[in-house]
Amino acid sequence: MAGRELAMGSARVVVLGGGLSGVAAAYTLARAGVRDITLLEAGGTLGGLAGSFEREGHYYPLGYHHILHRDRTLLYFLGVIGALPRVVWRRIRMLFHLGGEAYDLATGSGFMRFPMSLADKARFVRLMLKAFTQGDWSSWQDRSAAELVDRYGSVGVRQALFERLTRLKFELPCDEVSGAWLGARLHFREGSAPLGYIAHANWTKVLCDGVTQLLQESGVQVRLRTKVARLHTVHQQVMEAELESGERIPGDRFISTVPTEVYLSLVPGEATPYLASIRYTALISVVSATRQVVQPQAYWNNLASLDRTAGAIFLLSALNPTIGRNGDTCVNFVTHLKGRDRPLFRAPDQELMARYSEDFRETFGFELQPFWTHITRVPMYSPVFDRGFHNPPLRSASWGNVYFAGNYRTFPSIVSTGTALGSGVATGSALLQEMGQMSDLPTAIAGFRLRSMPRAS
Repeated sequence: MAGRELAMGSARVVVLGGGLSGVAAAYTLARAGVRDITLLEAGGTLGGLAGSFEREGHYYPLGYHHILHRDRTLLYFLGVIGALPRVVWRRIRMLFHLGGEAYDLATGSGFMRFPMSLADKARFVRLMLKAFTQGDWSSWQDRSAAELVDRYGSVGVRQALFERLTRLKFELPCDEVSGAWLGARLHFREGSAPLGYIAHANWTKVLCDGVTQLLQESGVQVRLRTKVARLHTVHQQVMEAELESGERIPGDRFISTVPTEVYLSLVPGEATPYLASIRYTALISVVSATRQVVQPQAYWNNLASLDRTAGAIFLLSALNPTIGRNGDTCVNFVTHLKGRDRPLFRAPDQELMARYSEDFRETFGFELQPFWTHITRVPMYSPVFDRGFHNPPLRSASWGNVYFAGNYRTFPSIVSTGTALGSGVATGSALLQEMGQMSDLPTAIAGFRLRSMPRAS
């Protein structure tokens, strides 16, 4: 019956969540011929964490985003929407601020100055070579980042650098963080290769606008500002999504791309392995614009002393000098928190900005004078990839017509716009296969190659 439903175009699919995973899942199905797809999104636009805000006719990301040259899925979708020829690439500087000094570990002088013994520096190089040459870290799924660094580097390397980095990312020590996640993160070399952007634009808005148009052209019914209150079940099947308005949306198959906490609040009796154990970090992201010139022009500033409110300060205009008005410097303060219950997450805006201003002064040596500031608080930002993290199954173990997509299913890969898109494609393709159809997207994405990387002047 499932295959006949798809052939007749009558299978009703409801996608919960309009982030990039939901968008990609809906597009994968529509591209293969499924005609009755409804996407339900609580917010006013599609794209989720890749969203933007507007100031004086210019668009800015809610937080730092950059295009990775290895992010094949993202690059493929940028090509589909016609934006790939607009991407330009720039080598950026990543600095580690520690004890009042700034260190660029990508340069010989910065690496040699970094407070770590010569023997441990040699062991650090050994660790990085191991990470660069090993692409699959799934065998480290139940082992810790501490074990990985100690084995291929040393205890000294871990204490000097990686204990700081895992606390900045998760507020956790290396012993509680997944070794598979750290190995994959190091393999991706996020800070050592050119990063991409789109000149005179915010590239995430270009992406979100483009995929929104894709769905419209594919016949997907997109319902914005539509919050789901509960899912109704009968005989191990979800039958309807009830909205807060009381309206009910029937479906034959449901794809949940919302955070696992949200999904579990909608349906009773969900017993899919690993789903309930997933925790989320919270994120505070503050973007400010100033006419001041900030030196050094480093895009990524890790505040590794661990005594500051921000975990990192990004100079967005150091990657994309054309973002916003000509001559503006765009500064992004970022703090990753272990959860939304942390007191800082609820701190008043004035207190938060006073603390970030102090971080700026201690980092760059002068007072920040912004002419506007935008504060974003994300209560469920990224899964906490702790030791023993496992991806939940793609399909619910309790409700036979429910499927899952999202960055909580892409472990141990790094979390990015591309992994979110890729998870949606994978889930949409799996659903199609169960309905007797095939998607051409996985093969097309796997075969994609970036033919050129035009450099910014």
